[in-house]
Amino acid sequence: MFRNYLTNVQTELRAGIAEHQATVGRRMIPLSIGLSVLVAVYIVIAIFLIPPNESRDFNFVNERGAITALSAMFLAMACGFSCTSFLISVGLPRAVRCFWLIVSVALAFLVLDELLEFHERIGDRLDRIDLLGWTSSGMIRGWNDVIVILYGVVALPLGLFILPTMARFPSFVKLICIAFSCYVVHTTIDTLVQPPTTPSVVCEESAKLYCSLFIALACLSGLLVRATRPSNPRPSS
Repeated sequence: MFRNYLTNVQTELRAGIAEHQATVGRRMIPLSIGLSVLVAVYIVIAIFLIPPNESRDFNFVNERGAITALSAMFLAMACGFSCTSFLISVGLPRAVRCFWLIVSVALAFLVLDELLEFHERIGDRLDRIDLLGWTSSGMIRGWNDVIVILYGVVALPLGLFILPTMARFPSFVKLICIAFSCYVVHTTIDTLVQPPTTPSVVCEESAKLYCSLFIALACLSGLLVRATRPSNPRPSS
C-alpha cells in the first residue's frame, strides 16, 4: 500500500512538472516570489525601525500590532487564491476540487484564528483551570503553545493524505515546504526561548509572517498554473 502511494505521488509529480513547464506560471512564479520576499523584508525592517509610541517590539509582541495584521492579510489572500482555484476547477478530477476545498477551509480557519485569537483564548482558559496540572508543574509554559504545536501535528497527516493531488502543483509543494519550515522556526523559538527577548520576538514573529507569505505564494502558484490550462484536465488515477 505504501509503495503504491509513493508511486502515485511520483507519477503525479512528473505530470505536474511537465504541465507546469508548459504554462505561464514557469515565468511568473519566480518573479512573484522574489518581489514578495523583498517587500516583506523591507516591511519587517520598517516595522522595527519605525515603532509607535510604545516599545520598539510592540508590533511584534502585541496582537494589535502590524505583524498580526499582515499575517492575517497574507492568509486571507491565500484563502482567496485557493478558493478561486476551487471555483475554476469545475470539470477536473474530484481529487483536485477536494484538494482546493480543503486548503480553502483550512486557511479560512487560520485567518479567523489570527484575528479572533482562538488558540490564545482557549489556551488561557486551559491555563486557568490548570488542565492535567501541566502548567503548574512547569511541564509546559502554557496551553497556547501546545495548541499551536497541535496545529502542525494535525496538518502533517492531512498533508500526507492530499500529497498525491498536491504533487500536481510542484511550485505549491516547494513553497508550502518553505512555509512549514518557517512555522517550525516560529514554534521552536516561541517554545524554547524563555523569557522572550526583543531579538527572539522579532525573529519569531518574522518567521510567522514569512510562513503566511509563503502560504499565499503557494496558493498563487497553484492558481497561476490552473488558470492557464483550465480546459485540459488529466484523468484521475
